[in-house]
Order: sequence, then C-alpha cells, then structure tokens
Amino acid sequence: MILYCIIYAVLNVTGSSTIKYALIGKQLISFQDYFQFMFQPRVLLGFLSIFLSALVMFKALSEGKFSFVVPLSVGINFILTVIVGTSIFNDKLNAISYIGLSLILSGIILMSLKPVA
Repeated sequence: MILYCIIYAVLNVTGSSTIKYALIGKQLISFQDYFQFMFQPRVLLGFLSIFLSALVMFKALSEGKFSFVVPLSVGINFILTVIVGTSIFNDKLNAISYIGLSLILSGIILMSLKPVA
C-alpha cells in the first residue's frame, strides 16, 4: 500500500509539473487562452498523469485505512513537489519552509510506524 502512495505522488507531481512547465512564459487571460492551452499535447499528458494518479489512489484507499493512506500520500506528494519546485522551477525555500518540511517528514515517519502491542 505504501508503494501505491508513492506511485500516486510521482504521477501527480509529474502531471502537475508537466502542466506548470507548459505554462512558462504564457499568460492565460481569456477563455480562449485557457481552451487552447488545455488541448496542447503536453498539457493533455499532464492531465493523463494526474488522472492515473487518481486511479492509483483508489487502489491504495481500497487496501488501507483512510487515515493512513491520505496523509501519507499527501505528505509524499508535498515532498516531491518541493523537490521538483526547487530543482526544476528554481523555487526558493526559507527557514520556515525547511521547518515545515521537517515536520511533514516527521509525521510521515510516525504514521508509518506500527504500534507496539
């Protein structure tokens, strides 16, 4: 089930970053701009990746507890988003961002631990 959470996050971030990359240098102002943008092959590929991530999430939810699968998936998604944002899109993080990322990582690790009986 953890593997499904990772696959979900990879597909979701891949789709989002594909769409973001296609947006570089573009301004979407009119309905026509949005409509033309949505049907570019790269953007359609991004939509497909996000759609596939949803299917993987359905599988993860069918096998695991909601209170475990969703936080784990969202946390992994967040971490991958930060990695892609900083490495590909040159997003900058400050000290507060690093603290938040550390807290999220700590939460994922704690959620992954099995309780001792």
